[in-house]
Amino acid sequence: MSLEQILGILGLLIGVSGGLFGLWWGRKLSNRKRGIDERYKNISIRSLANGWKITLVSIYIFFILMLFGIQFSVAPVLGIILLIHMAGWAFSAVYYNLKF
Repeated sequence: MSLEQILGILGLLIGVSGGLFGLWWGRKLSNRKRGIDERYKNISIRSLANGWKITLVSIYIFFILMLFGIQFSVAPVLGIILLIHMAGWAFSAVYYNLKF
């Protein structure tokens, strides 16, 4: 393994562990301030469901583009789908926070 590969794997592991720590710490502080209530749970469930619906539409769009003969490599497509999913989830959460 080269140094770039080791640093890449290390960066992924540090990123995942940092994200999990941030999630744990944020939920701990929210519980302390009674921020996780029925409204929060309802918004979380709905926004995640809408994120998956948006992701499904993007997957169908990629399949349609493949039927037209456009070729994609796997890594960029997975990255784009992940980005679409996270953006759809975030925008849905903002929408439902403003709605409720």
